[in-house]
Amino acid sequence: MPELDRVDVLTRIADRLGEGRRLTPAERAEVLRIAQGMDCKSSAAVASVAPETIRARRKRIYRKLGSSGAIDVIASLLASALRDLAGERQAERHGDLAGRGVVVPR
Repeated sequence: MPELDRVDVLTRIADRLGEGRRLTPAERAEVLRIAQGMDCKSSAAVASVAPETIRARRKRIYRKLGSSGAIDVIASLLASALRDLAGERQAERHGDLAGRGVVVPR
């Protein structure tokens, strides 16, 4: 598996987390900043918007994800990452077994 930096991994997971929940690109970017531990003021500086804009954006994210706050968003990201990892490991095992001539039920 190619080496990915932390932001690449978080971006992939945040995109999956937002699937079906209609997160805007700005909201997905904010999820990444939440995961990186940024507060509203720091995130606003990075995004070149007012802190009030970030607060409103975070409220929309929490509502769309059914979260009560940043901790829930981070927990959702972690759960999504673990599901992805488990799926990749299962696929690797199926590939190993199939390579040995073992029929793997789907």
